[in-house]
Amino acid sequence: MSDPSMPADARPRSALSLLVALLALIVAGGALWMSYANGTKPAAPQEQAAVAPAPDPAIEQVKQSLASLQQAVQGMQADQQKLATQVSDIQQKLAGQQGDQKLLSDQLGSLSARVNSLESARAESPAPAQPAPAPRNTKRSKQ
Repeated sequence: MSDPSMPADARPRSALSLLVALLALIVAGGALWMSYANGTKPAAPQEQAAVAPAPDPAIEQVKQSLASLQQAVQGMQADQQKLATQVSDIQQKLAGQQGDQKLLSDQLGSLSARVNSLESARAESPAPAQPAPAPRNTKRSKQ
């Protein structure tokens, strides 16, 4: 079980050096972790004020442009809503007019059918003989 090529003194030293290297690695990892944890903590308000750079005029201009675009979009949405309401009203009126038009068309068709039936009845019935003119009583006046 023991390796004859390695001296007996070398094994404990290699285990000791491995243990020291592992311990150094753990300490370095802990130190790195602590520095990262401290670096990600939010700074105190005084530190933030001191660190905050002056506002860039380009950024302010972009913010103003963005605000004006948002207002324009809101205006367009309001106009779109008004137009949608108007279109809905027009569609309702059109539907009502189409209903009235259909009613008038049906009434005209019915009237036309009645006129046609009267004409065909008149054509089928024998023409009545024209009555003879009634004799006129002509009285001659005495002069």
